[in-house]
Amino acid sequence: MLENILEYQKKDAMLVKIERELENSESKRVVNEMVEQVKQAQNKLVALERSASQIIAEYEKLKQRFEHESKKLEDVKKVDFSKKSENELRESTTVINRQIASMLTLNKEITKLSNRIVSALNDFEKTKQAGVLAKKKYSESIEKYNKFASNKNNQITQIKADLSNLAKKIDSKVLERYNKMRDDHKFPIFVPLVNNSCGGCAMEVPSARLDLLKKEKMLECESCHRMIYISDKPKTK
Repeated sequence: MLENILEYQKKDAMLVKIERELENSESKRVVNEMVEQVKQAQNKLVALERSASQIIAEYEKLKQRFEHESKKLEDVKKVDFSKKSENELRESTTVINRQIASMLTLNKEITKLSNRIVSALNDFEKTKQAGVLAKKKYSESIEKYNKFASNKNNQITQIKADLSNLAKKIDSKVLERYNKMRDDHKFPIFVPLVNNSCGGCAMEVPSARLDLLKKEKMLECESCHRMIYISDKPKTK
C-alpha cells in the first residue's frame, strides 16, 4: 500500500504544480488586470457623464442670467438720458456699472465653466480610449490563457484519471486522512524518515517511536502530524 500512496502523492504533487501554474500564469494575471481596468474605465465614464450633466445644468443657469443682464443693458440703451436730471444720471450710471460688473463676473464664471467642460470632454475621451485598449488587451490575453489552460487541463484530466485508479488500491481511511491534510495545505503528507527525523518538519523521532516506525513502516509525526514512512526499497549506490 505504501508504494501506491507514494505514487498517489507523486501524481497529486504534479496536479498541485499544474494548478498553481494555471493560477499564477502571466496571461491570467494580465486578464485579471484588464478586467479591473475595464471596470474602472466604465465606472469613471459613468461618473464623468453624471458630472457633465451637472456642468451643463450650471451652464444653462449662467447663460440665462447672462441673457437677463444683457436684456437690462439693451433696455438702458433705449432710455433718453437728455431728459434726465443730474441725480437721475448718477443713479443710472450706478445701475449701469453694477450691471456691467455683474456681466463681467458672469462672463468669468462662464469661461471657467467652459474650461471645465473641455477638461471633462478630454477626460471622457481618454478614459474611453483606455477602456478600448484594455478590452483589446483582454481579448488577446484571454486567448493566450485559454490555449495555455487547454494544454494544462488535458494534463489535469489524465492525472485525475490516474489518481482515481490509484485510489482504488489505497485503504479508504488512509486516503481520507491524506485528503484532510491536503485540504489543510500540509503538503507533502507522507514523508520519509531522514537521519531518524521527520522528513517534513525535521523533528527527531524518539527511540521508542522509532522502533514502532521500523515495525509498522508508517507513523504519524508528533510535531507536524505528517505520516513518516520507511521505504522497503533497498538503497541504490
